[in-house]
Amino acid sequence: MHISRLLFRTAICLLVSGSHLVAAGPGGYVELANLTPYEWKLKYTHSYHMDWKFPTTIPAGTTQEQYFEWWYDHGPNGDCGAEATYELVGSPEPASFTVQARQKKGKRIEIQFGDELSSIGNPIGSLITLGYTHDGTVLFVLAGNETSSYVSTNPPVAWMQATLPTIGSKSLREIAMLASHDAGMSQVTRGYGGVAHNTVTQSVHIYQQLIYGARWFDIRPVIRKGKWYTNHLTGSVGAFGRTIADIIKDVNHFTNENPGELIVLDLTHEMDRMKWKPRLTPEQWQKLYDLLYNGLDDIWAINPTGLPDDLSTVPIETFVQEGSKSAVFIRVPDHAPAFISTIQKRDTAIEYSTARSFSNTDQPSYLEKDQLSKLSLYRLSPTSRMHQSTWTITQRLAHILDFGNPATSIIADAVPAHRKLYSTIWNGLSSTTYPNLVEVDDIHDSQVAALCVAINRYFAMGNDLANLRVDGGRLAKRRMVMAFKGRGVDGVMEGYEWVGNRVEWFLKASWCSLKMGGKPCWTEVETETPAAKEKHVPLTRVMEVPSSEIEG
Repeated sequence: MHISRLLFRTAICLLVSGSHLVAAGPGGYVELANLTPYEWKLKYTHSYHMDWKFPTTIPAGTTQEQYFEWWYDHGPNGDCGAEATYELVGSPEPASFTVQARQKKGKRIEIQFGDELSSIGNPIGSLITLGYTHDGTVLFVLAGNETSSYVSTNPPVAWMQATLPTIGSKSLREIAMLASHDAGMSQVTRGYGGVAHNTVTQSVHIYQQLIYGARWFDIRPVIRKGKWYTNHLTGSVGAFGRTIADIIKDVNHFTNENPGELIVLDLTHEMDRMKWKPRLTPEQWQKLYDLLYNGLDDIWAINPTGLPDDLSTVPIETFVQEGSKSAVFIRVPDHAPAFISTIQKRDTAIEYSTARSFSNTDQPSYLEKDQLSKLSLYRLSPTSRMHQSTWTITQRLAHILDFGNPATSIIADAVPAHRKLYSTIWNGLSSTTYPNLVEVDDIHDSQVAALCVAINRYFAMGNDLANLRVDGGRLAKRRMVMAFKGRGVDGVMEGYEWVGNRVEWFLKASWCSLKMGGKPCWTEVETETPAAKEKHVPLTRVMEVPSSEIEG
């Protein structure tokens, strides 16, 4: 009889709490990177129909990965929402920001600047939309201090010009840039056994990739009947992407709108389609050079004496200055012939360790370990040869053939790759070790560029993290679970964590119903100040069993 009453009370508690325990709603992660000298202290939090438990503090020089979940999927519109407001403790001027979850006109995470907080490109009061991808991660990073201006997520489109006082005296070996993997494959123009599902690596064209902050582009030229395309081919199987003429138009469009940026077109994996030859003849190379040199408005073709062959050692202000034109570089393989007789072929040296730092894995957990291992092995100091860190997932065979399922496409595989990048790269960063190129698939916003800008503002300026371990219990628990055949660790843990959270909640509800003797199982949890309380609606209710009851 006693057990029956317990189960009845528990069932009532569950019904009152809402039906979100029946099935998990859409969720994801937000990565908060505090690269400022100030502790971030939570001063207010509120949620409605959401899992939303943000830490009370994020110390200076640390990062935090935080899970969030809407209880109900109402489509593009709903009343689920949440906020968490942090203040920068010790800042000379009041500074704060609010992390917001919204569900009207689409699900999204936003950052609202408060008090006197601003960053380059984001004035006081700015609202920054981070977006949302199911089970993906969005990044908010704030680096620097108010004296020399913060940099943050949503950097200026012309971020190199905006940060030239910081990066101008540094060489390419000493800064980080966003690199686009297989940049021309944002559409399929000709298929050779491949379709968009297994050949398209970017969701936007190069112009928009430039807008999102990419400055280094993996361009794979292929010639067919005198016309130049980009390609994503393995042997003779794959597809052609955008034409080289399209890319020239995109670059010119951007540089005309945003002068003073340094851009590199890295020509690799060239192909002669009519002969299926993986190398071009000298004559074909010269035709490609002519197309690029005659088409690109701001190609860097100056040949001053005294410059070394390796341009990665030269200060960036050699190529772009405040208010100057852009400088577009063409980087070619070692086996390619010289450009033209009047211009010396120069090199921008990159340490392409183990196939260009390519991990060749379909497992996000291995991608993380491999990229961090290569970073520590090959990037020993800021003067080491340039290092390219490639955060991409290789499609497994079953996914390559699964044409009709968008969840197994290359673009979809970029979601867990981006999450690993945002949540774990901090473990490998220091004032002496950081990547020069962060290469990714699916550049769909400016958040990876913001990561690179923050590296330049923080690590390249001689700072180290206070705690190289990525905080957050969810991430730590993930690493303790073995992989199961046919399913990645991350997928297994998503299910385990959801079930574990619900079991824990059920047990607490049962204990509450048994111990509280009919008293309410809910209390208000407040972290805001009395002044802030007047401006906000009551906080969300959370279940709390008194510790005295548990100990008894």
